[in-house]
Amino acid sequence: MWFFGVFANAEKMESSIQEALYLFEMKGETSEAIKMLENAAMQGDEDDKEQAYFYLGKIQELSDNKTSANFYYEQSLARTNEVAKAYWLSERESATSSKPEALLRAPIQLKNSIQRTFGKNPTYLLLNDGTICKIKDDRIENIATAPENKQIFNIDRQGIWYQPVDQDSLVFKAFYTSTSTKSFPITNITHFLIDGNKAVVQTEKQLFILNNKRIVAQVEDKYSGCVPEGFFAPTNEFILNCTDNALHFISSEDGMTKKSIAQFDVIKKVLIDKNMLYLVSGNYLYAYYPKQRVAPVWKISASNIESIFPFERELALFEASGRISLIDKKSGLTRKTIRSDASSIYPLAKGTLGLFSAEGAITAVDTLLNPLWHFNFAKPVEQSPIFTNGNLYLYFGDRKLVSLSPHYYGKKVLLSEILARQAADITEHEEWEDLPPVLDSLFKLEPGNAEGWFFKALYLEQNKGNERDKQKAWSEAVRLSSSNPQATQLILNRYGKAIGAKFVTLLPISPKTRYPQFFSSKKYLYTIDPAADRLLCINAESGELRWAKYIGALDNSPVIENDENTLVIATGYNIAIYDLNKDGAPVTLQLPGKAFKMNITENAIYISTWNGFLLKILKPDNKLAWSRKIFSVPFLHSKSDKVIYACNLEGEMVSLDDEAGQTQENSTRKIPGQVSHLLSTDSITAVASGNKLYLFNQKKKDAPLQILMENAISSLQVIQDHNERKFLVGLSDQSILLYTEAGAPLWKYTGKNAIFPKPFVKDGFAWIDQGNEVIGISIKTGKKEQKFSTPGGASTPFILNHTLFSASPKRLLYGFSL
Repeated sequence: MWFFGVFANAEKMESSIQEALYLFEMKGETSEAIKMLENAAMQGDEDDKEQAYFYLGKIQELSDNKTSANFYYEQSLARTNEVAKAYWLSERESATSSKPEALLRAPIQLKNSIQRTFGKNPTYLLLNDGTICKIKDDRIENIATAPENKQIFNIDRQGIWYQPVDQDSLVFKAFYTSTSTKSFPITNITHFLIDGNKAVVQTEKQLFILNNKRIVAQVEDKYSGCVPEGFFAPTNEFILNCTDNALHFISSEDGMTKKSIAQFDVIKKVLIDKNMLYLVSGNYLYAYYPKQRVAPVWKISASNIESIFPFERELALFEASGRISLIDKKSGLTRKTIRSDASSIYPLAKGTLGLFSAEGAITAVDTLLNPLWHFNFAKPVEQSPIFTNGNLYLYFGDRKLVSLSPHYYGKKVLLSEILARQAADITEHEEWEDLPPVLDSLFKLEPGNAEGWFFKALYLEQNKGNERDKQKAWSEAVRLSSSNPQATQLILNRYGKAIGAKFVTLLPISPKTRYPQFFSSKKYLYTIDPAADRLLCINAESGELRWAKYIGALDNSPVIENDENTLVIATGYNIAIYDLNKDGAPVTLQLPGKAFKMNITENAIYISTWNGFLLKILKPDNKLAWSRKIFSVPFLHSKSDKVIYACNLEGEMVSLDDEAGQTQENSTRKIPGQVSHLLSTDSITAVASGNKLYLFNQKKKDAPLQILMENAISSLQVIQDHNERKFLVGLSDQSILLYTEAGAPLWKYTGKNAIFPKPFVKDGFAWIDQGNEVIGISIKTGKKEQKFSTPGGASTPFILNHTLFSASPKRLLYGFSL
């Protein structure tokens, strides 16, 4: 009877709303119509309320009662599930209000930081002190205290699932009932997944299906090592991702395998969306209708996928490169693609997507990925946004939840934008004494406003602020500008002048590529963006991108080497050889093992593999000259005249004839300890092992000269100094040392904060990054004689056409004239 009563009431409310519209539109009885709609808003369900508030807003706006109309539009917007309607309502809500949008609401204070979150409507928080609480009406309500020293698997309305510290059982403890605890004899749990009143539990050797009352099924050994991915409701099955590269569908009734979906490669991600399933394996995204068949409906090429989730009628696909694509769920067709500086993406208001950057910026985009609004917190979120009971919260790792307006679509101007415009006007008119209070107010609202930090930097320069404050302001302005395209170039141009740079530009590389390595060909600068699988060509005069080229999917650790004319990229068992002077496709060759080390000389490319092979490929035809099995383990190699010196990581060293690759008789030597570096000159072969450098005379069989360093060797180079070859050594403590070819010490420089202690040597100087500056160390004296300021950090420099280049970890490219 209850069901029919609810149905009848819903039908009655719908009829009442329609009658009210008839009275208003056809008879002009406005007062009676408003009265009926207000009654529906009071007594109806959420759908009725949404409709009633919607029409009340329209009626009030037509009557020019903007305040009342605004209230009703806000109420309807908070309840609607229709994307188009939400956008329309946000526009009308803006049109009927003169107030700017603050975006941030009062934060929720926490007595401790968050350890984990569980569920939605309501959301439960497990704090670091063991307190379990839930978010209710913009406040925290304490529920219970978690059992001490227990592994918590799940918290929901019913209670807590956990395992005691001795791992001898699985326990369910209810919050409110008298029979509060239920124990299951399940030990050494590796994975736990719950859906409603069903759960799947994976241990080291067994799989269990259970509910709140009992164990439903138990399976021995068969699913060892599998990971539960989710519950597929259409067939009432749990899905396990197993080590045989297959998804197994397990009945929640008896634990039996009903079907499987197999792949050649490891299945990296799984998404269950109603009656469809999507998975990522290899470099492809696959779609399935598991209830109908286990063959894919479609597959598309996709690499380095970070996340995938439903976004209205499409799938939102986010790649490590920052690229975001909208994919049609049923066909796999790409609807829209954009590039971004996002490090993660999450849904925000209905029909909007939030692009979250590593610098704390949020850019909201619509269903076509067009930007709606931008805001910057100056620090990144620590977990996905919390949506609960119609509210939206962000967590930044401190003891509070930041509350955001959950229905903002960028129609109203942000209050922080108004303050930024005031600051810009004050700066333009050089009314410097009025600027600090405006900036203080701005940073309280939006601590990561890039323009605000830019104006602060100009203020400090104008008023001769201390150097530390100026560097801080410039560093923040530049760091935060990368996610605000409207302000980026203005800030970087002025910043470049402030530090004396030829230019400062934003490198169009992925946020995941923090320290790009540069190389050159002729007058152009090149770098590789591994996360995006792209080769970039950069104009060395301006720092601007000339072109970008897709170079195929790279694995997690590609081996890359180049000279002025050739780029060689090894990934997996294949190498691609690019001619940097031509625009054609690369020459590809297959290797007998995964590449370990490559060297390029004027006439050949040498490649060693992890399984001990050495290959010689002739230039410029890129034909294989020979392939030899030298060791059974990976090794380093270096060519000197007509001899190749090879040394495996365990210290066995041999020499080979370059012409045929044959091992020379009586050439075997042994170095004690693990080997990290190998280099050769015409007469000396240098081998680094731990904190020792061994120098072998190639013409004699004498014992090598042994040089003991104060710390482990991190880098080793042969450099040319006035027709003399010398060894430049970088140590793990950031020291840089120079030795003659015979092993005599020349000087030592004590460095700091270098990303990698391997200087770039050019024209008598060893250039290296040192945190917030790049310095030039004289090869002659070992003293710092030149420096360039790089607030915000730098990386190993590169020099081309009398310009020094260095990239910051925030993707800035510095260019300094030499």
